[in-house]
Amino acid sequence: MSSTQTPLRIGVLHENVQMTDLSGLDILGNISTQTLEMVLTMMPQFSPLLPLSVPMEFLYISSTLSPAAMTCGLMVMPTHTYATAPRDLDIILVGGPDPTKVHPESLVFLKEAVEAGTKAVLATCTGGMWVAKSGILDGRKATTNRSFLAMAGQMFPKVEWLDQRWVVDEVEGKGTDFWTAGGAGCGVDMVIEYVRKRFDSKIVGLSLMGLDFDPEGPHGQAYTKPLPTFA
Repeated sequence: MSSTQTPLRIGVLHENVQMTDLSGLDILGNISTQTLEMVLTMMPQFSPLLPLSVPMEFLYISSTLSPAAMTCGLMVMPTHTYATAPRDLDIILVGGPDPTKVHPESLVFLKEAVEAGTKAVLATCTGGMWVAKSGILDGRKATTNRSFLAMAGQMFPKVEWLDQRWVVDEVEGKGTDFWTAGGAGCGVDMVIEYVRKRFDSKIVGLSLMGLDFDPEGPHGQAYTKPLPTFA
């Protein structure tokens, strides 16, 4: 893709969420034309990859345009509110909040975004419960932070909750694909799997190399250890 093409529009819901749940955002950002053009000022040897990069626009969405809090005291400046954000996005990323305290307007936004044809929703940790609260996961497969799976099943029984590091529920043809993950580390691996399926392998490889992420490590969908009880 070239920088003259319409950018992918990526909406990020970040109000009162776990900061590391959105780490996968940087994997997408490293594929963007904007980031690669910056890299080329220092490492021109990667210029053959420029045609493989993807122009992107990131929209940071919250209930107001005031700085939105994340964990560790991090504040993010929103670009849009739930009311003003476009609905027909390419990707929506959702971090994990307290699922009992999400803003009602965010649920309206999520429902309308799916109705408008948003292509994919990627949610990490209790972000899966945030998405489920809108009703758009009813009848579909999903996961959330492993420690919250029982609670998720009680709160949202119409969703088929799976004990996996990430879950993909895709639709054929038009419709929204849902990718949900456990905790932040699972979310990173989920985004790696997403970009490997959606973008050129060479530009994905450069993105992962720049972040020193190893997709060939033990990062599959299955958990390899039981959930600790800490008793």
